[in-house]
Amino acid sequence: MSLNEMVVDAFNGLTPNLTQIYRDASPRTLDGWRREQITLVSGSGALACIVPGAHLAALGADVMFLMNRMSTCSFGIGAIRGFDTGCGNFLESEDFANVLAVWSKDSQVMAAITSKGAADLAIKVGGKVGSKLIAKHLAVGLGLMVGKKLGGKLGAKVGAKLGSKFAAKAGAGIIPLLGPIVGGGINAYFVSSIADAADEYYRFKCDVSRRLH
Repeated sequence: MSLNEMVVDAFNGLTPNLTQIYRDASPRTLDGWRREQITLVSGSGALACIVPGAHLAALGADVMFLMNRMSTCSFGIGAIRGFDTGCGNFLESEDFANVLAVWSKDSQVMAAITSKGAADLAIKVGGKVGSKLIAKHLAVGLGLMVGKKLGGKLGAKVGAKLGSKFAAKAGAGIIPLLGPIVGGGINAYFVSSIADAADEYYRFKCDVSRRLH
């Protein structure tokens, strides 16, 4: 299985408990939540590269773990933003696809998550219950998801971005002393950068949600 296929399969296999994530994250600060998630993945990255020559076998499991932590980090930021702004628990399973689209700088999504885009989307979803339809409307409408699975176009973009970093990580695993540092650092980069994308996306979602009330 190629690395890109690992990434897409990992996304499609995610089963986040959004209610629990909201309970865990909503009382937290953004900085505190972010630091905790980065610490968790940094340790995993180091373990995947700690044994020279054995890192490739561990890489697949590390991809699964990393994608899970990236999604948890993203949803947690949404929980905190929703709680702090009075929007409540407006988390949707489709949120993570939208966050990944922002992370990979998908042109359609970047054009949509503007103030005008928020006003337009609020009109389309309508009413208070619309806050639970924002992500789905965006993800399905722009073809980011097909059913419950990651769309091929977005999957390719995300896979390419992850793949370029994981290629460096796999090569670094050959070097005993450098490998753990590079592996953990790359995982930390992924979570830190996805946190930035999640914050940008959820600011937009809060804007849409506030227009519905």
